[in-house]
Amino acid sequence: MDDDERARARRVLTFALDVAMQMFRQGIETDVIVRTLRRLAAAGGVEELRISVGVRAIHLQYCPHAHGEPVVLLGSVEANDARDIGRMEDLEALAVRAGTGEITPDEAERTIEKLATAGPTWPWYVSLLGGCLLAAMICLQANGTVLAAAVAAALFVLANRVGWALGMVGIAEFFQIAAKASTVLVATISLLSLALLDGHEAASLAAANLVLLLPILTLVSLVEDAVGDYHLMAAARAVTVLLLTGAIVTGVMVVVSVANGLDILGEAGRVQLAALPLALVPVTAMVGSLGNAILMGTPARRWPLACGAGVVTSLVNWVGHSALGLAAPLAIFLATTVLGVLAGAAARILRVPTAVVTIPGLTGAVLPGPALYLSLSQVFAQVPGAWTAVAEATVSTAAIGVGVVLGLQLAVLRRTVSRGPELR
Repeated sequence: MDDDERARARRVLTFALDVAMQMFRQGIETDVIVRTLRRLAAAGGVEELRISVGVRAIHLQYCPHAHGEPVVLLGSVEANDARDIGRMEDLEALAVRAGTGEITPDEAERTIEKLATAGPTWPWYVSLLGGCLLAAMICLQANGTVLAAAVAAALFVLANRVGWALGMVGIAEFFQIAAKASTVLVATISLLSLALLDGHEAASLAAANLVLLLPILTLVSLVEDAVGDYHLMAAARAVTVLLLTGAIVTGVMVVVSVANGLDILGEAGRVQLAALPLALVPVTAMVGSLGNAILMGTPARRWPLACGAGVVTSLVNWVGHSALGLAAPLAIFLATTVLGVLAGAAARILRVPTAVVTIPGLTGAVLPGPALYLSLSQVFAQVPGAWTAVAEATVSTAAIGVGVVLGLQLAVLRRTVSRGPELR
């Protein structure tokens, strides 16, 4: 390559890598990021690009001539996924416009610079309100009372602000999550001891807030990367999932060890959380999905889509569990597979990121909150067979990621089959 060709290739790849890294920070699927890189590079005349995905890093190498000096770029992201759906949509739209030549390279570079410095889609207090709605609806899905749902929302705010304060002084995320879990349990014990809530109400609100600490979205990304042969990325996400799940358990164990002499935890742990009546299933799922859509920065124009995803997922889950008699993990797997198919169809027809459908849909409808809380309660109370309940709750959580990924792949397969064989 001569100097002009090298300079042009470096400019094209620098822009493409900048877009990819910002997509990376928002938690967009690794496979989508790699395809975006190739599309942007090809649009700039850079063919035969070598891409290597490492542990939260992407390495690019371009060398059109066998004996020439290659252009090499490396991008890495240390922080966990930000998950702002509005920013996801902006980035994917920019990639499409730049890849098709709809905007000039100069315009594309100015736009990516603006996106890099832009704040979240919604102010923090609006996102917090969305989280309150989600916590309240998950509490109701655990058959909690209206009072418990209101307290669950307030407890979400308290735990969130505890984590925020610790983050401001530089405390690691592991300890933030552990502190949030401890806060949830301390508040639950306090309300029980003061007789402001009964055991059933305490169990439902604790279940709602503890399950929201689970790294569900990272788990979904983990499965996507593992299935897509990005094994180093999958391994990195697996460490994150194990670490943050361990932080929840640690936070709970600290409180349990201090309150070991009290029977308050046992009272809440012995409660049987009945299934929600069918008439309320789609309602709580719709409001919960709306809450999560707001929490995750979904633009208002996409809220109806998010709510619809939650309603459909909740009804499929109910049919699988109550009508077909499937075990909880299988019912969740069925529901999230349907959710993945819908997300793939929405991405193709409406040109939206799949996360617009999957993230609100799964968090608003199938999070295994009651199973997680009750199984942990049984372990700490040394109930026989408690670890079996923990295993089922773990499998149910894993089924979320597996189902979503299978559904997305089925959507792609259906599109490929419908097109038929291409002429060569």
